[in-house]
Amino acid sequence: MGHPFVLDDLPNTMPRTKDASYILHPKDDPAQAPHLKYKKRKATPRLTSAHKKARVEWAKSHVDLGLGWNQVVFSDEKKFNLDGPDGLQYYWHDLRKDEQTFLSRQNGGGGVMIWAGFSSQGRTEVAVLQGRQDSYAYCDTVANYLLPFVHAHHPDGFVFQQDNASIHASQETRAILAEHNVPLLSWPALSPDLNPIENVWGCLARKVYANGRQFGSVQEL
Repeated sequence: MGHPFVLDDLPNTMPRTKDASYILHPKDDPAQAPHLKYKKRKATPRLTSAHKKARVEWAKSHVDLGLGWNQVVFSDEKKFNLDGPDGLQYYWHDLRKDEQTFLSRQNGGGGVMIWAGFSSQGRTEVAVLQGRQDSYAYCDTVANYLLPFVHAHHPDGFVFQQDNASIHASQETRAILAEHNVPLLSWPALSPDLNPIENVWGCLARKVYANGRQFGSVQEL
């Protein structure tokens, strides 16, 4: 039998390379690695080879759109939870002080779902979505928020971007878009990161939840 493996042996068993790098543990002193920040990994869609190929082909076919992007109205829904973006928060803990805590309730304590869109000409009104969202509810959002915006700001034409969520691609939704002559921008599956409105949501979430803020009610949020 070989000698027992103990924790002290671990550094000697690790490969040593000229460019070796190590993960900064939250208990480590961040001053020793000022270029590193402790943060949660972001969830991303599981993309197959077909998905990746479709994304590349979409990018190639739209790379020369140029000023045509000025006519695109980007849109999306976003959920804001009372307890924070996903109920998880990270921070650097000072061992000399009491640990910080945060309120955690089932399903993030509830929250608000909104829809919005924007283009080079401005933004739509923000729709606060009530209840379960199905195709009929989405058609109401299109009629009451998208159409007034494009009629006022894109009299010479526009192209509407939405993702491939089932309520966006339903027969009812396709019917109202066709009825009002709304042209659609083709969109690859599982590609929320290609939508610039995600940057808007990110900026808004950072302001809403600044300093770990949480909310006691929908009205407060």
